[in-house]
Amino acid sequence: MRRTERSSLARKFAAVGMVAAIVIVFTLAVMQFSGSFRDTSPVTLTADRAGLVMNADAKVRLRGVVIGRVASIEPDGDRVELKLNMDTDQLRRVPANVTAQIRSNTVFGAKSVDLDIPADPSTTHLRSGGSISADRVQVELNTVFQRLVDVLAQVQPDKLNATLGALDTALSGRGDQIGKGLEDLSNLLGRTNPVLGDLNRTIDATATVTNVYADVFPDLSRVIDNFTRTGNTLVDNSSNLDALLVNTTGLANTVNGIIAPKKQTVMTALSNLDPVSQLLGYYAPGLSCFLKATAGAGKKALPIFGDKTGYISLNAGVLPGKEPYRYPEDLPKVNVQGPPTCALGLSNIEETTHAPFYVGDTAPQPYQPRTTPKADPRKLFQIMFGPAPRG
Repeated sequence: MRRTERSSLARKFAAVGMVAAIVIVFTLAVMQFSGSFRDTSPVTLTADRAGLVMNADAKVRLRGVVIGRVASIEPDGDRVELKLNMDTDQLRRVPANVTAQIRSNTVFGAKSVDLDIPADPSTTHLRSGGSISADRVQVELNTVFQRLVDVLAQVQPDKLNATLGALDTALSGRGDQIGKGLEDLSNLLGRTNPVLGDLNRTIDATATVTNVYADVFPDLSRVIDNFTRTGNTLVDNSSNLDALLVNTTGLANTVNGIIAPKKQTVMTALSNLDPVSQLLGYYAPGLSCFLKATAGAGKKALPIFGDKTGYISLNAGVLPGKEPYRYPEDLPKVNVQGPPTCALGLSNIEETTHAPFYVGDTAPQPYQPRTTPKADPRKLFQIMFGPAPRG
């Protein structure tokens, strides 16, 4: 009896243990499936609306991979906040400037949250307690139907019927004409399409020209106003203008009568004057220098020639003699070319500095003028009784 009781009691304990094990396994499986053992971090998603069939436990995907779930949906005025439970170990893969879209795979399917990584992702990742915003919520059938109902509510049925009747009457029996018109329009667009680039550039250039005209329009208006006043002045003085034209015509006829017989002579004189004018233009610097120096020397010479005293003042002195002319050694040479010059104040007779001189091929021995005084008492007798020293 004792063995039988013990065996029955063991079977009962085994049955209870098996049931408890099954319950524990089932509970752990449910908790595993619901994500109770996952390490999650809260994130807030703000959107204009959540849409239909958006329920708690909706999936949160990143590039198709589920990285979280929707914990709750709470309205916030005109917007809605979705509390997301994100996998903590996946947050480091989500940049801080990530955006989201609320959409579904089918028209009536359940919604999910799809995260979109921007073209320039942030270097920092999304953290626990952060927030993101939904930039687009998929348009749903009920939204389209609601908008259609709102449009139809604004349309008056009688006017819509009259419009559709008039449109039917206008199009009835004119299908061939409409088709021909559409074909012609297609051909026209086909010919216009290749030149659209030139047309765009022309429009841009036209805009630039228009801006230029807009900038100068005030000045253009003043010019037009001045032309108007000038025209009014000419109209007011038309008689004087007629007299001026008559006198000018008479003067032209008189000058023509004088010059016409001598036209050939005048043309010949002008032709002969051309080389003389070119020569004078070539020597103009030297002539100008000569005239200026002559004018200054004339003023200086007036007292010498008795401008105030009536007597001519002369200074006499002794100059050393020059060597006699020797032929053919002293024959001059004309082998220098160059325009005349008036350098360093040659036209100013008050100038005390020595002007530089040109050394040219004008003699067997080029002329070297002395620019500083020279005194040598030992050559006194040579100067008085002998030939003049050279140099």
